[in-house]
Amino acid sequence: MPPEKKKIPSYNDEFDLGLLLHITKKNFIFLVIFVAVAALIAFLYLRYTYPLYETKAIVQLDVQDKTNQLLLGNLKIDDEGADLTARIALMRSPVFLKQALSKLPLDISYYRKGRILNQEQYKTNPYVIEAQVNNSEIYGIPIYIQFISKNKYAISYFLPGDISRDQEFYISETAIFPEVTLKVSMRTTESGEIASYNLLKNTHFFIINNPVDIAEYYAPRLNINIANPKAKTISISYSDRNAEKAADIVNAIIEEFMNYDLDKKAESADKTLKFIDNQLAVSYDNLITAENNLESFRKTYNIDEFQNIQLPTATTRLSDLDNQLIQLNVEENNLLTIEKFITNNNDIDIYKLIAIISGSEFQSSFTNLITSLKDLLTKRELLLYSVTPNSGEIKSIDYQINIQKKILIEHIKALKENIAKRKLEVQQRINEYDTFLDQESERYDKIQYSSLQRIYNINERFYNQLIDTKAKYLIDKAGFVSKNIILQYAKVPKTPISPNRHLIWVGSLIVGLLLGIILIITKYLLYNTITTLHDVAKYTTAPALGVVPRYKDRIPVSQLIVDKNPKSLIAESMRAIRTNMQFINDDPGSKIIAITSTISGEGKTFVSINLAGVLSFSDKKIVVIDLDLRKPKIHVGFGVDNKRGMSTILSGKDNVEDCIRHSNLENLDFITAGPVPPNPYELILGIKMEQALTLLKKRYNFIIIDNPPIGIVTDGMRALQLADYPIYVFKADYSKRFFIESMENLIEGSNITHLSYILNSVEIQNRYYSYKSKKNYGYGYGYGYGYGYGYGYGYGYGYGYGYGYGYYDDEKHKKEKNTFFKRLSKIIPLPRKRKKKRNIKK
Repeated sequence: MPPEKKKIPSYNDEFDLGLLLHITKKNFIFLVIFVAVAALIAFLYLRYTYPLYETKAIVQLDVQDKTNQLLLGNLKIDDEGADLTARIALMRSPVFLKQALSKLPLDISYYRKGRILNQEQYKTNPYVIEAQVNNSEIYGIPIYIQFISKNKYAISYFLPGDISRDQEFYISETAIFPEVTLKVSMRTTESGEIASYNLLKNTHFFIINNPVDIAEYYAPRLNINIANPKAKTISISYSDRNAEKAADIVNAIIEEFMNYDLDKKAESADKTLKFIDNQLAVSYDNLITAENNLESFRKTYNIDEFQNIQLPTATTRLSDLDNQLIQLNVEENNLLTIEKFITNNNDIDIYKLIAIISGSEFQSSFTNLITSLKDLLTKRELLLYSVTPNSGEIKSIDYQINIQKKILIEHIKALKENIAKRKLEVQQRINEYDTFLDQESERYDKIQYSSLQRIYNINERFYNQLIDTKAKYLIDKAGFVSKNIILQYAKVPKTPISPNRHLIWVGSLIVGLLLGIILIITKYLLYNTITTLHDVAKYTTAPALGVVPRYKDRIPVSQLIVDKNPKSLIAESMRAIRTNMQFINDDPGSKIIAITSTISGEGKTFVSINLAGVLSFSDKKIVVIDLDLRKPKIHVGFGVDNKRGMSTILSGKDNVEDCIRHSNLENLDFITAGPVPPNPYELILGIKMEQALTLLKKRYNFIIIDNPPIGIVTDGMRALQLADYPIYVFKADYSKRFFIESMENLIEGSNITHLSYILNSVEIQNRYYSYKSKKNYGYGYGYGYGYGYGYGYGYGYGYGYGYGYGYYDDEKHKKEKNTFFKRLSKIIPLPRKRKKKRNIKK
């Protein structure tokens, strides 16, 4: 029962390991090319891409200030409420960055010009430029400096508007241009020698950077993040093409941040000390006045300074009441000062306010209010580094500050009312004692003396308190240290973070391999070329006559190979085809063999001539007819003219006998196609075609007709119908799978049921072909010398041949092809294959 014929798909619908290996072998060079191109691209990318270096520092923040708490009691003045985000905003602010970067040599950037990449010479520049900018257009413009000799150089640059400058100067000479004035000096080494750095060989240039834009230029590559919120640590990282510059920028930022903390503390202490000095001056004047009044009273009444004046109990009580009244007046004056200070100042100096409140009776009642106000003012000050005064955040904080000020004012009013009541009570008692003492006028002088002495003591005590407070602040200022700790300084990175050489090399190789694999898979899925007999057999029921091995050398013009080496592999394949033809039709008499193909180039003429040659070796008379009237080739192969032939026979101009020509081989004749006629199809369909074949049958055993490609023209249809052996030729690795449909159309549509096919130009040494050849499709008689390929249906026949067992005398093919896989097998031994080969030898 014949195998069921499959529909020819437009893509591979089943997995075929042999085909996959075959396609991989054929396209392995593309895989190598993809990998090589990917590696080349990776090399060029790494070679001509600026490296990017990154460095990092870690700072720990301490947001509590215990020193001020010890000095001022429970009054907290530090930014305890300021969070890490506010500190990060401070360090990112343009004002802070500009101040930090101003300490680095970033005003002028020095470069050495390369073929493609320019190298920045940060702190390694062999020369130093002092620039005085006269026109802002010079900012950011490359200014080229060419050292002509050790004492002479040339300056050149281009400005917008096609304005160019080019002038030579001596080293000791100042270069003056309309836009800039330059002074060039050579950098010297530690030994005092001039650092050359191949000045005369290389081209250098420098760029004058705009101081206003420096912070904006470096800010995008600065990353400041919270490293650990519980530990209050932040990380500061920066990336740049120059490793040393990246480390310097990070270290400059953290140093400036540490100095900023100290400066803010010093500023707070200076403001407090300034206020204390002002109070000391006023208190000192009051103390001197009280002392002068007391001394004048003593001189007037001739009172000894050390005389113990005993006052009555009423006088003592009156003195205590006077002290209370004076203290209340001081407290009231302080409250008025605080109220006036808060009311008349939109921008409150919190440190001055703390100094005013310090030491007062109501200090503890102001602690929480002042602390809240201090937190808001500190937060506002930090935000101003990154936002404008008109921003929503600032307005929100200003609103909260105003509310806090109103709360303070209301609290002050309540304290003032309380002091007023107490003053009224004390004054009433003082009046009572004064009335009592007025009755004793003889003691008036002692009472007045006691009052003056009491005023002096009060001023002295207040002055001493201010001196003590000032001493504490001076001690605290002398011991100021930053509350922040640098846990890790930025180090100069050794390797760049970008480009990642290892990742790019590995990635390029993977991409190259993936592209190659994708190409192989794509070609495998879209592969529709006939490679083995299996590719034809699974889509047709037509019998296979055999395969013709690929000829390794250049095919001669005659295309006749079998006569030069009758024992060659090609000759034996032709003999196998001749033998298998007997199973199709073994009737006696002359036979017609019509050979065609789908398109030109599949080897039908090659098969026709060499099959004729093999048949002629068996003492059979053979004639080859070139019926490809549109594109004749037989006359070229045998080296004769084409003035007459089948076209002149069919048109009646010549007879058959006159057109028969003899070849160099005995028993092998041929008839050329003749001149190209205008109507080849009509000539072939004419009665003269059959008459010519009848005449030739009487003279020859085999008539081999080389037909035109049936897939292009239908001229050869008549000959196939008249043939005893209609043969269809496919070419391995050339013919497409859908060509099989053309052969099937001949079988089914044209009723050429005994049509068989030959696979030409098969790579016998191909491992894929060997893999497929081990399969047996059908059943029947097997014939051959080596490993066989059996196939049969209906007629019960087969064919086979072997290679490599010493039977064939093909010297040109004794030397095996040194393929890539064979070279690889020499490097990586394959034990199983060697074992199999030894078993075969045994």
